[in-house]
Amino acid sequence: MRVNVPVTGRGYDYPADELLVSLTNTRGEITHCNPAFARVSGYSHEELMGQPHNLVRHPDMPPAAFKDLWSTIGRGKPWTGLVKNRRKNGDHYWVRANVVPVLERGKPVGYMSVRVKPSADEVAAADALYARMRAEAQSGRVTLVLREGELLHAGPRGWVERLVRLGLTAHMALTLAVLSFAVLLPDVLGLAGWAAVAWRAAALGLGAGVMLNYFHRHFSTALEEAERFAGDIAGCNLATTARTDYSASLGALMRRLVQIQINLRAVVGDVRNEVQGFSAAATQVAQGGRELSARTEAQAGSLQQTAAAMEELASTVAHTADAAAQMASESERNMAVASRGGAAIAEVAQSMEHIRRSSARMGEIIGVIESIAFQTNLLALNAAVEAARAGEQGRGFAVVAGE
Repeated sequence: MRVNVPVTGRGYDYPADELLVSLTNTRGEITHCNPAFARVSGYSHEELMGQPHNLVRHPDMPPAAFKDLWSTIGRGKPWTGLVKNRRKNGDHYWVRANVVPVLERGKPVGYMSVRVKPSADEVAAADALYARMRAEAQSGRVTLVLREGELLHAGPRGWVERLVRLGLTAHMALTLAVLSFAVLLPDVLGLAGWAAVAWRAAALGLGAGVMLNYFHRHFSTALEEAERFAGDIAGCNLATTARTDYSASLGALMRRLVQIQINLRAVVGDVRNEVQGFSAAATQVAQGGRELSARTEAQAGSLQQTAAAMEELASTVAHTADAAAQMASESERNMAVASRGGAAIAEVAQSMEHIRRSSARMGEIIGVIESIAFQTNLLALNAAVEAARAGEQGRGFAVVAGE
């Protein structure tokens, strides 16, 4: 048996109107759970899916309780009992578990468990009972056993309890057997005549009275209770309660009716929660739609303004295109002028090159002239010197030299 630890010893309280619902497959693995079950267990929905259901088992639960649970639902019968479960953090919470098999072609294909919150007195009684069962299991002296969720005693007392819990047919057969024995008893005792008749009449009258009283208290009352409770369920009144402490067949019938009511409450509760969630989501969607409509209207106004601005922009672009075309035309003319200017500049450059070359040539000529002039000056100077030496005779030569 799986032992989940740690255990804190702290109890966890949850609302009495919450129903904790889970579905498991035949291997005991969780295939569905409602939000209340996940919240009370302390696990998230993702942590529970696919996990064995004994994930929430508390170590204080006696193994005999779960053995009786699986034995009962394995035969296709419902099981009801108080169970102490463990939360993820080690705290515990009590539930009255109502487990029914989900049948297909008469064979279980899964199990549905609906848990309701028990009263404080029921919790105290179950806690004491389970402590006693654990102690008896350790000592080896078992005096209490569970059969289909019902507590029975071991030994002769348990036989009597099982006899009381027999079905309707068994009760009728047993009653008829006792009545027949009472009728035949005068023959066994050797009575005859009026004494035997009186005995038989008294036995028949007493037996019939006892039988009628017993069947009225245990069967007629149960059938009336079942009829009333079924009428409440048919009228969708799921808040009523019913007794289940009747003999076997009728007790099982009442427990199944109670189980039907609890399952309907669970289904209706889950549907109500889903509808409330859908309503809240629908309200949010409607609010979002209104906000979107307002934003759309504002956006439409902005788009109109944008369209007007785009028209102005288009007009400006058209003017800009015309100006650009004109600028392109002027640019082409400017390029033509620039081309002609470039050609003229090239010609000027060529002329300047010719001028530069002519200037260089003139410089060379001027240099030659300056050289000739320098030599001429020397010759004139020499001629003047010679004319001075010649005196009067050289005067004419001096005039020539000066020229």
